[in-house]
Amino acid sequence: PLYSATYVFVREIYRIRVKLPKSLKHDLGQEAFNSAIKMLKCVVLANRAKEKNRHIARLLLETEVQWAMLRLLYDLKGLSSGEFKVLSARLSDIGKQAQGWLKWQQTRQKTAAPLVDDEKIE
Repeated sequence: PLYSATYVFVREIYRIRVKLPKSLKHDLGQEAFNSAIKMLKCVVLANRAKEKNRHIARLLLETEVQWAMLRLLYDLKGLSSGEFKVLSARLSDIGKQAQGWLKWQQTRQKTAAPLVDDEKIE
């Protein structure tokens, strides 16, 4: 579900970047798209990695970057109110899923850690 949500988000950012005025398309629009691609890469890498935490943490960082860019695009009239609401909801969903995955991964690592017995076995 996280991959799917992120993929849809990237498609939406691309669609919006294409329709932006030139003054926004080639700088802020491109940056938002590049950040969205990084989000998708983080999900793919985390799915494949044994140690997922750093990729998930990077995904969470990129979601924060996206929040800032979406707000700026909205304030500069690059996004309509409806587009902003839809993208914000998608981004919120991605962030919640990533937070849940990170917590699950951390809990799993704690329970999988080998127990050390201080007593000597003779």
